Amino acid sequence: MEPEPTANPEESIALDPTPAELEAWVESERRRREAWLQGPTADEQAAYAQRVRDERLAELQGPDARLTDRMRQMKVYPREAQLAAEGAMSLLLKWSRQGFAELVRAGRAWEEEVSEPRRRRVPIDDEPGSSDDAPSSRRVTGD
Repeated sequence: MEPEPTANPEESIALDPTPAELEAWVESERRRREAWLQGPTADEQAAYAQRVRDERLAELQGPDARLTDRMRQMKVYPREAQLAAEGAMSLLLKWSRQGFAELVRAGRAWEEEVSEPRRRRVPIDDEPGSSDDAPSSRRVTGD
């Protein structure tokens, strides 16, 4: 599919703003600057006064009162991190003891399996009374 050609190629690519766009921008800038010259609104003045009052009260109450939430978190998080690390070490120690006990049990079972004498039949051809058709066998202990 090819793009449809436009009647006037200059209309499809407009890099500069139109005169109407320029007029709208000029009008909005004029309103913004007039508002700035008039000063803050009553709500903005009240918010600023409250902020200044809170800062001054905090200064009078001492350094701990000026701590922001982030500063309070900086006091709390190291303790929580320490508790988390201690809990992790506790779990690792608990799991390692359980794992160690399981390994000891498996080792004992293996030792019992390997060290107990096994009986197996070993045919002996030169035994008296043996023949090729019916080989006799004798029980032997050990490996």
